[in-house]
Amino acid sequence: MINYFNYDYDSPKGKNPVKIFTEVSQSPWNSDHQLVHIGVKAKDLDAASLPASNIVFLIDVSDPMSAANKLPLLKSSMKMVVQQMRKEDKVAIVVYAGAAGLVLESTSAAEKQKIITAIDNLIAGVSTAGGAGIKLAYKVAVENLITDGNNRIVLATDDDFNVGASSDDDMEKLIELKRRVT
Repeated sequence: MINYFNYDYDSPKGKNPVKIFTEVSQSPWNSDHQLVHIGVKAKDLDAASLPASNIVFLIDVSDPMSAANKLPLLKSSMKMVVQQMRKEDKVAIVVYAGAAGLVLESTSAAEKQKIITAIDNLIAGVSTAGGAGIKLAYKVAVENLITDGNNRIVLATDDDFNVGASSDDDMEKLIELKRRVT
C-alpha cells in the first residue's frame, strides 16, 4: 500500500539527494504480520535556481484508464503540477488510445488556465497505441527543446499497450532509440 502523507522528515544533508526513513512494527489487526513503513524525503530545491522545463505529458486515454483511480486521479495530479510551474516552463500534452494526438501544443505555464482546460477535457477512449504516442511525444519534445533546460516526457499509463509496437521490449527499444537520437 502506498500513501502520501506529510511526516515533516528532516531534509537530506550534504550531497545525498534523498534520505530514507524506515520503521517495522507488529500489525495491530494480525499479530502474525508485520508492517513496514518506508519514508523518502528528497532534498528541498530552490525553484528560482532551476532551469526552465519543457514537459510533454504523454497520457494513455484508453478505456481502462477511465477507472476512478486512473485518469481522474491523474488529471488531478497534473493540475497540481501545473500550478507549481513557472512562466518560463512549458507544457505540451500528447494522448494515445486508438491513435496518438496532440491535445495541447507546447504552452507557457503562464497560461495555466489554458493548460488546465486541456487537462479537464481528457477523456478515456478505446485501444492503446503506445508506440505512436511515444513517437509523437518525442517529436513535440524535440521541437520545443530548451538548451540546458529540463526536457522531459512524462508517461502516464496503466501499462497496457495493444496497438502497433506493444511488447515491453518493443517499447524499451523505441524509447532507447529516441533518447539516443535526441
